[in-house]
Amino acid sequence: MSELLTVSKITLDLHFTTPAKLPYWMGSAFRGGFGQNLRRACCTNLNKDCQVCDTKENCLFYYTHMKMKAERGYAPPQKPIILIPPFFGKEMCFEKDGHLDAELLFFGDFRKYLPHAFLGMSLLGQTGIGSVRCYGRNRFEIASATCNFSGQNVYDGKTINLTNLMSMDVSDVAGYDGNYAKIGFKTPFTGRTFPLEFSDLLYLVRNRLIRFVNEYGNKEKIPEFIAKGNIKNCSKHYHELPRRSMRSDKTLFKGYTGVIEYDIKEMDDVGRWLLNLGLIIGCGPDSSFGCGFLQNID
Repeated sequence: MSELLTVSKITLDLHFTTPAKLPYWMGSAFRGGFGQNLRRACCTNLNKDCQVCDTKENCLFYYTHMKMKAERGYAPPQKPIILIPPFFGKEMCFEKDGHLDAELLFFGDFRKYLPHAFLGMSLLGQTGIGSVRCYGRNRFEIASATCNFSGQNVYDGKTINLTNLMSMDVSDVAGYDGNYAKIGFKTPFTGRTFPLEFSDLLYLVRNRLIRFVNEYGNKEKIPEFIAKGNIKNCSKHYHELPRRSMRSDKTLFKGYTGVIEYDIKEMDDVGRWLLNLGLIIGCGPDSSFGCGFLQNID
């Protein structure tokens, strides 16, 4: 059987080498800054329009930031590498030796571009992230990187060890065990309503999965699921998030974080698979900004 969709995930330990004043929402700042520096690392002609470049099909920057047409459908494509920033719900300041964990998610064959992604992030660290970088602040280095699936070190600050990078086919993710779930939104969910009903949560995981499978997987149809559950308890926090995009004039979008407790009344094997898969790929829109990522809270 062919692979449905392979995924790799690593956690970067970012060590800030200067005082830092980090914005309330780092998703847009990380994505934009990473893109600018990734282009510096990849592009041989910075003045050329990416859409007419002869080498765009072999350019990581084109796929992560400039490709406009998806393999299927009319929406812009999901991105093959997603930077998932930490979200604290407040501005963060470090006087010295601050550390942050940020995650990188790779889909399909794009895991081979791990060294390019490291170079783009390293250049961003030298430049600094956010609006106060011009004052010699917010500069960082990648202290280390760990594979989330193998638990092994893939970067020690000097050397990349790709043999420790474990990839997983999403079809191999085990199903969720139990009839109670406590799901935390570790990055803002930017859908229309919150809290999500249980079936809506799984629907949005499936919707995100379909788009990734169509773009970077084998394009196989994702089966429907059966799931019923009640919201037992929830907390909700509203956020207004700044966004900068080369394609959109939208500069602000709303998001929610919080924790939802579900009593699960009925769930088939597909639903149990989707629930655990959502803890890896997240749910809902704006994945390219690191939105909608989940965690299981014991």
